[in-house]
Amino acid sequence: MNTPFHGVFFIAAVMVLSLLGLVLVRRYVEISSLKRHHEVASNFFLMLGTLYAVLIAFAVFAVWSDFKDAGNNLEREASEVAGLYQMSAAFPDPLRSNIRASLLEYVKAVVEDDFPAMAAGREGRRCTQAIRSLWAAYGNGEPTTLKEQIYYAESLKQLNELANYRRIRLFTSRGTVPNLLWWLLCTGGILLIAFTYFFGHESLRSQAIMTAALAGMLAFSLFLIFAFDSPYAGAARVSPAPFELELKYAQAGGK
Repeated sequence: MNTPFHGVFFIAAVMVLSLLGLVLVRRYVEISSLKRHHEVASNFFLMLGTLYAVLIAFAVFAVWSDFKDAGNNLEREASEVAGLYQMSAAFPDPLRSNIRASLLEYVKAVVEDDFPAMAAGREGRRCTQAIRSLWAAYGNGEPTTLKEQIYYAESLKQLNELANYRRIRLFTSRGTVPNLLWWLLCTGGILLIAFTYFFGHESLRSQAIMTAALAGMLAFSLFLIFAFDSPYAGAARVSPAPFELELKYAQAGGK
């Protein structure tokens, strides 16, 4: 379910299955028998619906917050790259050239390797090697003047922040909703739809429309949670635009 098409297919499938369940219940259970359960079923439906609504709201809020944080973290990571590129101007060659070449490779690796890898649920090796090369470039540097030493110390701080932001990006790309919560969400949705079968409406068509509408909303909510749970792989995903902008800037020589 990584594309809008998969989302539409999932929602439609859930709606069709809910209608099949309703038709089967109506086929084997008399309406008069269903009507006798109205009062009990309505109480359970109200209680279960309230609990499930709170659970869905909590899950949507949690994944949406994490999704926004993933976008903000990516912007900060790109900002660290820009800061390192600018501060490298204070260093003499070959240190400056080595730093800028490593930064360019890092940005390319994020756009060309890390993002496709995260979409597939894995970690890009090229970006890992690029950041190691960046550490090596600074490790081989020997600042001599006071100005270079100040810029060098600040650059190491920003490089450490850059590495931290990448680690956070990799952690968040794996999703935050635990499997146990997914089981609870799916089971609760199935039970909520099943309770609608206990209402014996005289018009099967009217009850089918209401059941399908409820199933569609529940399926859409679950798909929304799934899409936002994987910020770099879902139908809604964080854009690599900040790094694409830095890539253009670095390829233009910082001009």
